[in-house]
Amino acid sequence: MTRIEKRLLILWFAIAFVVWNGVYDMRMHDTARGYLLEAALAQSGLGRGVDMRAYLHRGLVDAIAFSTAWASGVFLAGVACMWTYQKHLVR
Repeated sequence: MTRIEKRLLILWFAIAFVVWNGVYDMRMHDTARGYLLEAALAQSGLGRGVDMRAYLHRGLVDAIAFSTAWASGVFLAGVACMWTYQKHLVR
């Protein structure tokens, strides 16, 4: 593996990490908003309420799964691009 290819691999890993962090943050934000909405509805008598620990745990598992799936897809796309480049590179 050449120096350029190592740098590209590091770059794709960094991009995948940024995607993971962004998707995780968005999913946890949606989970927190959903919990606050359910709590407000319960307080006003329009809902039955939810357990905070259980609700946020489901959101955490969901956020980890979605962010890992998206980041893996981005990283694998980068590796596929690098593999294609290496395969078709005329040296």
